[in-house]
Amino acid sequence: MPQPNELPVISCTDCGVCCFHMGYPAFILPRAPMTESEIEADPELRQTSAKRKQELMAGHPGEPLWHQLPADLKQELETHMKQYRRPDYDGTLESFDGPCIWLDMETRMCKHHTHRPDVCRDFETGSKACLDWRKVYQDRIL
Repeated sequence: MPQPNELPVISCTDCGVCCFHMGYPAFILPRAPMTESEIEADPELRQTSAKRKQELMAGHPGEPLWHQLPADLKQELETHMKQYRRPDYDGTLESFDGPCIWLDMETRMCKHHTHRPDVCRDFETGSKACLDWRKVYQDRIL
């Protein structure tokens, strides 16, 4: 909720802060089901909860928007994700994932807006999360 004398946020123009820490578009990707022995063989997954193990064993078809991406855009994104290395977080803004590769830093708009994933579509301008990110990056909003 806006503070007194503070206008509500109704536009993304010249902002883009919701994309400053994404690295790349956060699609829910297809995932083949894992077997229990595969989960047990992975040191990171071995200690996971029973619920998470069930999710891993069920697999996931991926979000429909991923499957609808044009082939060239999907290939470019898959290549980027395979090569991507998340920075070591040290408490600074610069050590977040960095801006989404689809964010045009000059216009502060998504280069592929019509193909964005569900998480981006669900993010509401002016929501608490929007306002929180705007506070974090207040000195970087144009």
